[in-house]
Amino acid sequence: MPINPIPYIDIHTHQSRQNEDVVTVQNLFPGGNIPSFNGKNFFSVGLHPWEIKSKTENNERLVMMEDALELDHVIFVGECGLDKRTDTDFNEQVRVFRAQVFMAEEYQKPLIIHCVKAYNEIIEIHKSEHPSVPWIFHGYNANREMTEQLVERNMFFSFGKILSNDNAKALDSFRFLPIEKIFLETDEFEGDIGEIFRRGARLRNMPPDDLKEAVWENFNRIENVSFKV
Repeated sequence: MPINPIPYIDIHTHQSRQNEDVVTVQNLFPGGNIPSFNGKNFFSVGLHPWEIKSKTENNERLVMMEDALELDHVIFVGECGLDKRTDTDFNEQVRVFRAQVFMAEEYQKPLIIHCVKAYNEIIEIHKSEHPSVPWIFHGYNANREMTEQLVERNMFFSFGKILSNDNAKALDSFRFLPIEKIFLETDEFEGDIGEIFRRGARLRNMPPDDLKEAVWENFNRIENVSFKV
């Protein structure tokens, strides 16, 4: 019998994609429709720092999140996080982020993090909360110095189309990181996840299939997904 190839893992996307060669984790807003599971379509649900409203509205959305997290194929909390470039109230961002950190622990589901100019604050929250579930920075684009600090906290990192920018500071971080800490994503990129993998493989001087297998193993390790290729 032929052996099914290992699929690509797209750990963070905002698009609904149907491709038998790709396992996706699609990001959804609290209260949104969650499609039924077809074997390769997983989801994350979270309150993004750009979407912070009043405390009352945010609390209502957090309750909606809890309903979604009861589903087995909603496997991540997020994307959530802190963003100092957006206009939403930063103190409320912190409160809502901490609430989602608590939910990730309660449901034992990894956290997908959006972070802009707030790495130090997230490190301090990580130190104070001592989380047991993985924290994954998506769309990662920080320099190696910051990356080294985050690795010491046992963080994970997901890279997207930034890998095609030859001047991006993320490239040095991508080359430096242990392969066990790396994921890849399309986020809002309209191209194929395979493009991201091929670019990543060139940057790390490794065969694309080896990178695909490594990310597959990382995904299975942090999520304990119960399906086989």
